[in-house]
Amino acid sequence: MGVKERRKEREKPRPETEKTKEEVTEKLIEPKVTPTETQKQKTVTEVADTKTAAATSAEAVEVEAVQEITEIVEELLLPHWGDVTQSEWMYGVPTREEDIPMWAEEWGDFLLEWAERNNVHVMSVTTFLTEPPFKDMNGKVDSFKLIGDGLVDKEIAEWLDKARRQLRVYWRFLEDWVDIIYKWALETGTVRLDVKSIIIQESGQSFSKLPEKDLHIIMKLLVEKKLAEWVDKKRGAIKLLL
Repeated sequence: MGVKERRKEREKPRPETEKTKEEVTEKLIEPKVTPTETQKQKTVTEVADTKTAAATSAEAVEVEAVQEITEIVEELLLPHWGDVTQSEWMYGVPTREEDIPMWAEEWGDFLLEWAERNNVHVMSVTTFLTEPPFKDMNGKVDSFKLIGDGLVDKEIAEWLDKARRQLRVYWRFLEDWVDIIYKWALETGTVRLDVKSIIIQESGQSFSKLPEKDLHIIMKLLVEKKLAEWVDKKRGAIKLLL
């Protein structure tokens, strides 16, 4: 091949697929694209948001757990001396006769507190067999009778049966219930009341669980105080004078 032919050969355009050594090298050492400051900030923000969400979720779980524990503690009312593991000697009738009155008085005070907290007006020996902390007592039946006798002596309770198995406890006197019912009637605009309607229709009210006998007395007291007049005395029905 002559000089002219070689020159023409070199001047021919190369196919697209052919690459020079320099071009290949440039491709291999092409600089890497680094993230911009905006991209970096976005990544940092996303990570921070993730951590915040996780922390918030953990805090919510912790708060919920604390609330559940608080509710359990609030539901279980204990005397100031604690449960049977803390003050075992208080959970049985004292062996010394002279210690019994003080022991019964302290338990009597707690029994009234427990009854008010649970809106209970008649305590039974069954309560001492099934309800904490009473169920942890030794000699439950004897304990119930001794504590009840102490409250009866102070005229804030009365036995409802000769066997002393049912105890009416007055953690609020009937005169106080008269004022409470009358105030409630004023607030709700209730004009007519009778014993049966209070027990059945007003179940959400604290006074609806009062013994029927006591509700009849309360109706009578409302009339005597000129806060109401009889509609049917036998039925315990009155019309309030608002």
